[in-house]
Amino acid sequence: MEVLAASIQILSDVAIIALCIFLIAFVVRLRNILRTIETDVKELNNRAFPILDNLEVITDKVRNVSENIDDQVELVKDSISSIREIADNVVDFERRVQTRIEEPVLETIGTIAAVLKGVRTFFVRLRA
Repeated sequence: MEVLAASIQILSDVAIIALCIFLIAFVVRLRNILRTIETDVKELNNRAFPILDNLEVITDKVRNVSENIDDQVELVKDSISSIREIADNVVDFERRVQTRIEEPVLETIGTIAAVLKGVRTFFVRLRA
């Protein structure tokens, strides 16, 4: 029985030693992986800051361009409003001129037509 207990004790000690060796190898690999991750994170950090700075500059420029576009759109709207007002004024002026001139011109044309008709009738009767 003592031999069996000693054998089990030796087997368990060997298993513990094998487990310890495996754990040491695992920890060494884990440490190497963590170092690699650390260098990758440092490199990413070093590369990310300039990119973020550039992104901030680009964002500011986009904001400025968008503000300028808004200003230009407002100017165009104001210009279109002014052109619309000018067109309305021209149409209004045309109506006023038409109402003021059309009736007297038509009356004058009617009078001239009547005078010509009278003159023609006079010559027709004169010949007859």
